[in-house]
Amino acid sequence: MKEKILYVSDRPSMGADMLVKALGDTFEIMQVRSGDDVKHVPAIVLVNLAGLESADRVKNLTSAKVFLLGTQAEIDEAGITGAEGVAKPFNAADVKAKLSALTGNAGEIQRTLLLVDDDAVMIRTLREGLSTSYKVLPANSGANALKILARAKPDLILLDYEMPEMNGPQVLEALRASPETAAIPVMFLTAKTDTESIAKIEALKPQGHMLKTLPLREIKSIIQSFFGGK
Repeated sequence: MKEKILYVSDRPSMGADMLVKALGDTFEIMQVRSGDDVKHVPAIVLVNLAGLESADRVKNLTSAKVFLLGTQAEIDEAGITGAEGVAKPFNAADVKAKLSALTGNAGEIQRTLLLVDDDAVMIRTLREGLSTSYKVLPANSGANALKILARAKPDLILLDYEMPEMNGPQVLEALRASPETAAIPVMFLTAKTDTESIAKIEALKPQGHMLKTLPLREIKSIIQSFFGGK
């Protein structure tokens, strides 16, 4: 049975709603408005500060662990003692790991990776090697990756830097241009090792990059470290 989480929201908010939707595969989400009378409050409460009509009831939830979702300014202004702020841009993987640790569900998490590469051999090798620990969604082009992202929200994207038609930087630009995908972390995959190429990759400020020539165990170790060793 999934652990319940109370989600308090008075108006639609793309960032917070997308985050909560991503949590739905691990938790049972109970959505209410700030003025609703909730008889049984679960151990964890998420509060969308965007357009929140009243924080009075939230301030009285002393038996629950409260997380405030919003901009840093909204979190600072809320003034809810004991609550923990989760500031934009939201990272679904980090939030899911934190909530699962609180509820004892950490071992049940299976994070999702989107693997984007035009090399079929690379796709097959990484998919087979990573599927023991993660759910892997393969995409053989940037365009196909964007189609997958319209229906799935992975916890991390492994993105080939050099691809025909739509290369890695162009895919990253498209991701960051959309509020629905802007917060999804990206690691580039590259065969380039020269200083100039690496500098170009780092200038795009991804969450990291990996050489395609690395042994699979090192690639898995890097990904595991990114997720905090989980």
